[in-house]
Amino acid sequence: MMDADKHLTEFAEHGYTVIPDAITAEHLAALSMVMDELTADDTRRIYNIADILGTRDEFLDLIDVPKVLPIVRQLLGDNIWVNHSHFNVNPPDEMVNPMERKKGYGWHRDGGVINSDLPKPAPLLSIKIAFYVTDVVNPGFGQTYVITGSHKTDEETPPNDEMPDSAQPVCIPAGSALLFDRRMIHSIRSPNESDVTRKVVFIQYAYRWICAVDAMTVEHVSNRCDPVRKQLLGLTPNVTVVDGAEGRSSRYYPGPRDIPLSNPPSDLGKRIVGFASRRIRQAVARFR
Repeated sequence: MMDADKHLTEFAEHGYTVIPDAITAEHLAALSMVMDELTADDTRRIYNIADILGTRDEFLDLIDVPKVLPIVRQLLGDNIWVNHSHFNVNPPDEMVNPMERKKGYGWHRDGGVINSDLPKPAPLLSIKIAFYVTDVVNPGFGQTYVITGSHKTDEETPPNDEMPDSAQPVCIPAGSALLFDRRMIHSIRSPNESDVTRKVVFIQYAYRWICAVDAMTVEHVSNRCDPVRKQLLGLTPNVTVVDGAEGRSSRYYPGPRDIPLSNPPSDLGKRIVGFASRRIRQAVARFR
């Protein structure tokens, strides 16, 4: 509980918090291999690929990480889902096509037109998790830069090619999860002056009444998901009756069937065994 309180305090004050050792070394290795496979066509490109949850179980297994999901629930509640996923691959600058290097830092707040459509100060609405697959323990590894505390201000985003004095690099080891407020100004990328390709996977949680940011091509995995995962993938019932009025969206009027996260299965051991079994099968398949 003390760790949870620490993370909540940091998140509120700074706009982000870091959870160390959020995922295992085995999961990291599997994620790295999958990302290599999906970017093998051109290793000189900077990749930012979305709608990944239905492509590999290694990505899907990130939506309910035990060290992360409880913190998200305390910040947003239980009427939530994952409405966006993507991964970034940033090779060392010396390997990258020169045109790719000219993209700048890409300063932004998450949410697109939410930031212009809603009156200020805008509400939280969503939280993004960055699972770092490679070490970014020192500056110069292509990591995200953040402007601490900007989730509480209306300051403008910096010009794309400038590095403001208030920006700080996120320096954390592989396996860490960075939880950040969507309103915090942050960069998409930064120069990668190392000899290591930066790899990071992003999972975004939002209220169920906020639409998807990407295609969310996940229906085909429904038959092997437990109720909590179905909720997080947007696959729980979405029509209900309210005071006799039929056809109402359960995203706005949720019942127990819609948000099993409020009453998760008690047999946690079975879920852990299932997770381990999938990892073993995946490992065996790679060496056939």
